[in-house]
Amino acid sequence: MISPQLHYSRFCLELIMSHKTHLKKTLTALHIWAMGVGLVISGDYFGWNYGLITASPVIMLLVVAAVGLFYLSFIFCYTELVAMVPNSGGPFSFVSAAFGHKLGVIAGAVTLIEFLFAPPAIGLAIGSFVHYVFPVCNAVYVTVASFIIFGVLNCTGVAFAATLELIVTLIASLVLVIFFGATLPHINIANILSSPALKSSIFSQVYSALPFAIWFFLGIEGVAMCVEEVKNPEKAIPRGLITAIVTLLAFALTVIVCSTGILPTSVLISGNDALPKVLAAVSSSSSWLTLMMIYLGIFGLIASFHGIIFGASRQVFALSRARLLPHSLSYIAPKLLTPVNSIILCCAVGIICALSNQTAVLVSISGLGAVFVYALSLAAFIKLKLAKKGGHEHSFKAPFFPVLPIITVLLAILICGLMLLADIMTSLIFLAAVIIICVFATIMYFVHKDKTIHENLH
Repeated sequence: MISPQLHYSRFCLELIMSHKTHLKKTLTALHIWAMGVGLVISGDYFGWNYGLITASPVIMLLVVAAVGLFYLSFIFCYTELVAMVPNSGGPFSFVSAAFGHKLGVIAGAVTLIEFLFAPPAIGLAIGSFVHYVFPVCNAVYVTVASFIIFGVLNCTGVAFAATLELIVTLIASLVLVIFFGATLPHINIANILSSPALKSSIFSQVYSALPFAIWFFLGIEGVAMCVEEVKNPEKAIPRGLITAIVTLLAFALTVIVCSTGILPTSVLISGNDALPKVLAAVSSSSSWLTLMMIYLGIFGLIASFHGIIFGASRQVFALSRARLLPHSLSYIAPKLLTPVNSIILCCAVGIICALSNQTAVLVSISGLGAVFVYALSLAAFIKLKLAKKGGHEHSFKAPFFPVLPIITVLLAILICGLMLLADIMTSLIFLAAVIIICVFATIMYFVHKDKTIHENLH
């Protein structure tokens, strides 16, 4: 006898997979790589250095390496999950298909928080970079202008948006490679091995460094939000995603080594311009290398900023399409084929959050949302795989099932707990935001419940 839960999960999956609102398929494996790296590459330019406030360089390196391995195993599972439920709803769709609507709403809420709180942090860094180069420019005004400009660019169409993401990601990656080449010969291993006078224990250093280690990789799962716009997703997504996570892990470890091997942590932890400071130390503040990092380094921020706005808008679009947010947010412009109202909402919320000027808090909240998403997505993957309830046939299979996903989901739960304990006030803000979104989504669901079911059964 089939349980009511299984009936309901199948209905959720069919509702998700068969809705009449569709996006245009234009993306390739190269776009997926660019989207995956681009969503995250700003983490190499700023944000990670705040982890050195409470952790030594060696602890930071070990935590980043461990988190990188966690992400690698997560991406193996996540890639197959995306192939099983190819829908722009991302974790909301995955969890709804596996566990039903209630947990799906929670997954959608935490994904939304992750992708709404990351852009203002990146926007503030863009403002700081521009202000550093042109002191006459107010950093806050630049942040607001960035949201407006890239909101408009996201509205112009997925082909243009993805091509722009590819170009800025390639530039940002090239700048990092040049940075590595310029700084590696000057590294002093003693600087990396030195332990600053930190009062906290090794355990405290580890869990306080977690949000900033995650920042190196945070957002890569946003690639799932564009799966409906991918040509040949069975091949393109595995190739693009796995290559992206390997690229990001190599970048993250090398950035820490090159930075802490040259400058003391007391210099690196102040501000959002750690990499220009490192280059200035090995050459001069007016050298072409330093100026390149300042002028072209902004492309690293732009790549993530542009990509995460893209991902956030697709999550809003999916929740609206499921009638958990106002239905007007799932409107697709007829000629552009983009969810313009969702993009506008994400940019408006981002501007409001950026006005707080609390980069470290925004990073921590976004990181909390991310690890909750990982735990829920991995649990959904295990459930769907065991029940064989994927909506599509797919060729990619995650290795070592079920051992790998079980270990990875347990690690995600452990990281969640450690991060919640690391900063109680930030955790309370995060939980309050989750509750508010879930309550609003629940109200919207019951208001539109009969209409949604009627539309999808006829």
